[in-house]
Amino acid sequence: MKDSLLFIRFAVEFAIENKTLSHIKYFNRWHRDKKSGESTLSLGLPWMTYDAIEFLDKICNSGIRVFEWGSGGSTLFFASRCKDVVSVEHDTFWIKSLREKLEDLNLKNVSVKGIEGVPIDNFNKLNPENPDDFISKDKKSSGLSFEKYVNSIDQFETECFDIVVVDGRARNSCIKRAIPHIKRGGYLIVDNSDRKYYLSPFPNLNNPAVWEKREFMGPVFFQHAFSKTSVFRKLIS
Repeated sequence: MKDSLLFIRFAVEFAIENKTLSHIKYFNRWHRDKKSGESTLSLGLPWMTYDAIEFLDKICNSGIRVFEWGSGGSTLFFASRCKDVVSVEHDTFWIKSLREKLEDLNLKNVSVKGIEGVPIDNFNKLNPENPDDFISKDKKSSGLSFEKYVNSIDQFETECFDIVVVDGRARNSCIKRAIPHIKRGGYLIVDNSDRKYYLSPFPNLNNPAVWEKREFMGPVFFQHAFSKTSVFRKLIS
């Protein structure tokens, strides 16, 4: 009953703000997932809004190359549908669980790179809302720089990937580095984009001549609060 009331509360809030009730159709699935005891790895799904997952399922195919910051169910999802996946993860303990799952599923088209944050002395002088500072607001990441983590995509050529997913640490820094590496016609996926500072440094993403924008707002499995996943399709090189 408590879960149902929470869902209704967030559904009404989203309906008022966004003038849509489309997310209501996911109530039964969200409630079932909440009670299932499953995890992102056991479900093999990105930890995103349900309609964003459905959209990604439609655009994925065996020719797609994916780069992601933030590993987990999304890694399994893309690996089972796409040509290859490069996954960068800051949590080395989590990587162990992911690699075990990849081995269990015999998914061999994934390169998992563990790149932890590096301690720095000037952390308190930096701003997590500045994409050139490479730090995160996450409390567990206090005192750490994610510059190496973010810049890991630079080892690849420009316009190399069909999909780049930003769902890890220092996300606005990742967005800035992602853009040159996305093919024309490819996609930038930014999860939890209701945190406005992720996208605020990049007004050009709202330029319809350059990017086709879609936003998916609604419930996420295992969470009470609703969230937003933003998708940007690159129209020009």
